[in-house]
Amino acid sequence: MNIGTESLPPACVKLLHEKARRKLTFSQIASQLSHDEVWTAALFYGRATPTLKDIRLLADLLNLSAETLEEDFRMAGPPLRAVSVSGATDPVVYPFHEAIGLYGPALRSVIVEKFGDGAVCAPSIRVRVEKVPRGKTNDVRLTLDAAYSSYQSW
Repeated sequence: MNIGTESLPPACVKLLHEKARRKLTFSQIASQLSHDEVWTAALFYGRATPTLKDIRLLADLLNLSAETLEEDFRMAGPPLRAVSVSGATDPVVYPFHEAIGLYGPALRSVIVEKFGDGAVCAPSIRVRVEKVPRGKTNDVRLTLDAAYSSYQSW
């Protein structure tokens, strides 16, 4: 996976290196942490904050020093979640730009782990919108179904 690590905090570089070295998937790691695989991938790309319990579990799973990993995350500070979205100001549309900016690397990694090297085919995306009651408010559930085309050698 060729997502650059040069701008990632040292803890994230260590996590990604050990994940690759041990040939683990985000799904396998997430099950050990009791988190979702996309959240776990976001953590590895510096977009989520681990708890001390998460750090200890990761250190144990990846054979890293829990103390060093904790220090690396502490020194990195809170994740930088700034997303540059020019022109998107509509309050219904903007969050989608922000979500892709925030979780894009994590989503890409999880998709490539599951499907191999390829591309999500935007023209084929089917979208469903559902209203999900949550007490006094409602949530929006979006489901996106799209074809995935593997890159071919020739």
